[in-house]
Amino acid sequence: MLTTQVLITQGILLGCVLLGWFAGGLIHKFADKRFTEGDLKGHELGRLSDTLAFVGGAVGILLGLLLSFAVADFDATKGSIQSMGRTSLTIFSATESLAEEQRVEIRRDVACALRSSVNNDWEAIGNGDRGGSPITTEWLLKLNSDVAHADLSTIQQQQNFPILASSVAELTSAREELVMGNSALIPFVVWLVIYFSAFVMTALLAMHLADRKLLARISAAMSWGMLAVILFALTVLDAPLAPVFGTPTLEPLPLQETLQVLEESFPHSTIWADCPPSAKN
Repeated sequence: MLTTQVLITQGILLGCVLLGWFAGGLIHKFADKRFTEGDLKGHELGRLSDTLAFVGGAVGILLGLLLSFAVADFDATKGSIQSMGRTSLTIFSATESLAEEQRVEIRRDVACALRSSVNNDWEAIGNGDRGGSPITTEWLLKLNSDVAHADLSTIQQQQNFPILASSVAELTSAREELVMGNSALIPFVVWLVIYFSAFVMTALLAMHLADRKLLARISAAMSWGMLAVILFALTVLDAPLAPVFGTPTLEPLPLQETLQVLEESFPHSTIWADCPPSAKN
């Protein structure tokens, strides 16, 4: 889906550049015939440099702001992934004081939730499913239920329970932020502004360099290339978990490393047995 969006945005951008080139050429021909000074041959149109500098600066500021917002969204998604791994480690440690049966059950819930997130959430987001995989949601609901019904018969269990409960809540919240915050948020009107800016810049270049055809073509191609790269970055950073040409920008590597560390630190066979396809089984 994101690959299609990338191709669509790049195609529209190229169309705006070509239209701007054509419009700029027409305006230049009209100006040559309209003004009483005679054939301008680019001399008077050289004054367009100030206008071009203003428009180029405005477009640069706009794209810079959009990139900064997109990077912030990317960092937030990355932080959610890291938060899931960090809180999972805390949950495993906080359950140490619980009875063995409850301790193993809660740890297994966490392990299966992380596995499902790695295997299913990324695929669900890539397919455009809002809210991620329902399998991961089921495991997190089971985890919250098991923690809520934990037996707190000793003082140590009661002291550790607030840490356990807050860590489970943080894990659930981080996963929700991960799957819900990955939707593309750049409004359609902003894309219109970018496309119109590309059209205006190309038209100004065509007018400004009308008598220097080769230089005009090179300038237009370089401007289109710069805008194409920026638009590609905006599209990818706006939805960092969606696959681009088959590969998501953000891989679930922190969660995979967390699972590996937990399995090495808490090597209980029941915890790491294969998870059923549903937490209700």
